[in-house]
Amino acid sequence: MPYTPKTAGNILRALKGAIIGRTALNDINEGSTLSTILSAVANELASVERRLFSLRETFYLNGASGADLDERVRELPAVGIERILATNASGTALYLERAADDTADALVISAGSTVRATDGARYVIPEEVVIPVGDNNVDNVLIIAETPGSAGNKTIDEINAPGIISDRILVIRNTQPLTNGIDREADTELRERANLYLRSLSRCQRASIEFMAKSFISTEGERFPYAELHESLEQLGYSELNVDDGSGIAVEAVSRVGTPVTFIVPSGGARTVFHEAPATAPIPPESIRILVGGDPNTQIAPTPINYTSIPERGILYFNEGMLNAGDLVSIQGYRVYRGAIAEIQREIEGNLDSPERLTGFRAAGTRIVVKPVTPQFISLDISLLVEESADYNLVELNVLQSIEAYVNGLAPGELLYISRLIDAIVGIPGVKDLRIYERNTVNFAENVEPRDRRTALRVRADSIQITSTARD
Repeated sequence: MPYTPKTAGNILRALKGAIIGRTALNDINEGSTLSTILSAVANELASVERRLFSLRETFYLNGASGADLDERVRELPAVGIERILATNASGTALYLERAADDTADALVISAGSTVRATDGARYVIPEEVVIPVGDNNVDNVLIIAETPGSAGNKTIDEINAPGIISDRILVIRNTQPLTNGIDREADTELRERANLYLRSLSRCQRASIEFMAKSFISTEGERFPYAELHESLEQLGYSELNVDDGSGIAVEAVSRVGTPVTFIVPSGGARTVFHEAPATAPIPPESIRILVGGDPNTQIAPTPINYTSIPERGILYFNEGMLNAGDLVSIQGYRVYRGAIAEIQREIEGNLDSPERLTGFRAAGTRIVVKPVTPQFISLDISLLVEESADYNLVELNVLQSIEAYVNGLAPGELLYISRLIDAIVGIPGVKDLRIYERNTVNFAENVEPRDRRTALRVRADSIQITSTARD
């Protein structure tokens, strides 16, 4: 039942009534000795009432805060949850360039190389990157801030200096903003996540899977603020978990070439061949070779109707009669996810050999495939008019940063409403007026809709052009 603490006034009136009704004392006028004593007692009892109310509220998610809230969420069944600490900004956002006449060999940027932002913040390149022979640049390189928290978030071109990296790299710049560096989880965010957790205890429901993905922090400190599960209406039992870090993930930047597989069918026969997982897509026929009896001169070319590929688990399942004892099956030319996407996929699949660590989130007979959201880059022209006393360059920079933060903060499938974008800009000091046009036209920009719910609107270095000239 609800508990409403009594006020000092209510307690004082009750005490005075008890004194008059039960004793011969009657001098309870304000200022009297008896009234002063009763007032002191009433204030002390009211203080106890408030403390009891506060103590009671700490046992509810909506009433607890700070350390009390941390204790409450740890007590949630079955194992509770913990407040998420600050996470590192990351994204496939870096562009590297070497000299145009320095392309005779492949330039390997070793894993662990670092670059710096204008404020001195350092970012790590966690995986080896190669600029091929004949090319002088590479884009969409994954970087992770060394320091966790929102301080790692940077706008376009703010990351532009070398740290510890090959001196053959001459140009460094982030072509997309980093926006997913998150400070220590606030009480309101923890409460929302705790309520989502309570709805997720069955583990295989949609809320459970999305909760896990939004709470997941990879071994490299990456985190996806956006995660949404889409259930296929055409392929029963199949779902896709689309994740995004706010920068627009390039599949090539978060994957690598999968390990080639050679499998000899044993004497007892086999229908299943395993490969490295999770693959970024189903294994196509051109990546599979079947040598009858191991003879390279006798080869079977499989077609999609001859086998089933389950890329997230690394399984090829061949139809009856496709494989015979002694046949050699080879698989090559495929890619596998690495980093956070691969780790989330393994968390979903679970591990029977280590159930206490990887318990699994997938129901029997179903598939859940983790995929990055597809970025849809937009292009807009801005006509900006600033106050006469304002510094145009500073106002222009603030406007550009506000646009980047607003657009790259849109969730997958969320529309860009031009009116809301304007509202986010007009409050910037020094902005007198602005107009937003479609790229290289005199037409005012209209609302932009993503292609589908698996697509996120994003901006990159060349997406926004700002001028001081109106086009009317």
